[in-house]
Amino acid sequence: MKQNKKDIIKEIIRFLIVGGIATICDYAVFYLFNLVILKSINSTLNIVLSTAFGFTTGLLVNWFLQKFVYRYITEKQTKSKIVFLKFVVVSLIGLGMTELVMVLAKPTFDTLTIHFIIDFQFWKLFFKVLMTGIVLIFNYLARKFFVFKNKKSDLE
Repeated sequence: MKQNKKDIIKEIIRFLIVGGIATICDYAVFYLFNLVILKSINSTLNIVLSTAFGFTTGLLVNWFLQKFVYRYITEKQTKSKIVFLKFVVVSLIGLGMTELVMVLAKPTFDTLTIHFIIDFQFWKLFFKVLMTGIVLIFNYLARKFFVFKNKKSDLE
């Protein structure tokens, strides 16, 4: 099934809506763990764990809302362990990219802290937003062309 330009734009808008919801959940869980639950543990471990917990939350929200994005996903695909495994692998690559940048950026930007109510480290937000944008593009393309391939046999 070939998509026209209008359908692709609608699909991208739906992807952005779902991604926005998942990102809000990801960030909320990241900051909950980073600033509250894990605040007393080692800084690097805190970042890695907080990022992973936020990511997992975002991943699950994304998985449950994918049928809204890719309207051609079949019931068979949503129940397929292989499709879910592909989805997780693509997402883990995105997590790996994010984790790598967050850990590598930490020493360089540790001094960018704003002291207002809490010690808000600007670099965490900056790099989380930067990586969200990069991973967003990667995820859309990988999910569309690898995970939820739009081919005739899948539509039957």
